Amino acid sequence: MVPWAPNYKNASSKITDEGCEITVTGEDTGWLYPPEPRPDGLANVAWQKKDGSYLIGTRNNLTVPTPVGVTVLTRLCGFNDGSLITLLQNAGLPLVFAAVDHPY
Repeated sequence: MVPWAPNYKNASSKITDEGCEITVTGEDTGWLYPPEPRPDGLANVAWQKKDGSYLIGTRNNLTVPTPVGVTVLTRLCGFNDGSLITLLQNAGLPLVFAAVDHPY
């Protein structure tokens, strides 16, 4: 995965034992883009960070903002209905999971 950053800063990524480490330098947000070609039916994405929190794709084009600094991403989940993210958040349920973790 190659993160994107505006001209006035840098972004890089590398795979480590902990996950995908994204480093953004500068004063503003970097971005992760959805895979191309985009899988059929992909409406939104959520990345789980090492600390358990989430980065969620924007609703209009699925790009995910990445903050300045180092962010370690551990898991990714794609949704065929963007409203499912809000539904799971409102219910207090995880946004990124493996079927063996949460059989719902």
